[in-house]
Parts: sequence; structure tokens; C-alpha cells
Amino acid sequence: MNLAERIQQLRKKKGFSQEELASKVGVSRQAVSKWESGQSTPDLEKIIRMSEIFEVTTDYLLKGTEPVPQGEKTGSLVPLYLGCVIVCAAFAGIWSFTANRFNVHECVFITLAGAAIGLGIGLVVHVVSRRMGSK
Repeated sequence: MNLAERIQQLRKKKGFSQEELASKVGVSRQAVSKWESGQSTPDLEKIIRMSEIFEVTTDYLLKGTEPVPQGEKTGSLVPLYLGCVIVCAAFAGIWSFTANRFNVHECVFITLAGAAIGLGIGLVVHVVSRRMGSK
């Protein structure tokens, strides 16, 4: 499917006439007709506007590339975040056990600091992965 066919398909899916789409994009009905017949191509500004109207990416309009659903994004950092949390909890537990076993009360501060740093790293990774996921 090419750009012309995608514009026509998306317009019909939204239930717009050529005239309605033309009004929303800010062009004449004839311009929409020419886009859909492949006689001309919309400029970049119009493609961006249509992507907003049709609620699709410009990649989809231009190349037919389907966006990856959020649950299927590759390279997600969520497992890394969970790994950080697990490692921090394990680190804190082992360090606390060792400190109590050998009566080293000064280690409590180190244990808490290590856990806080690890959780902080995990939180940063989580926030970054959320922002990457929303794009």
C-alpha cells in the first residue's frame, strides 16, 4: 500500500469525506483528491497534520511502518529496573546479616547507603524506561 492508498483508507476509517479532511488539513478538496489518486504528494506540514488527525505516526503515513505496541517494545529497561531492586534487597540483607553476625554496628550506615544508591539507580532506570515507552 502506498501513501495515496493509506490517506484514502485512513480518511474512510475516520468517516471523513474528502471535503471534511481538506477542511481539517487546510487545503482544497481537489488537493485531497490528487493525494488519494497519486497525482500529487502532500508537503511535510500536511503529512504531520494528517498524522495528528488520523492518530498515526508519520512513519505509518509515509512508509506503512506499524508502530510497535507499548507492551512489545524491544530493549525495555524494566527488567533492568527489577534486577536493580532485587540486587539492592539482596545486598542490604546480606550486609545486615553479616554486620549483625559480627557485631559491626557501623555497617548499618553502609548497608542503608548501598540500598539507597541501588534503589536510586533502579528508580532512574524505571523513569527512563517509562519515558522511552511513552514515545
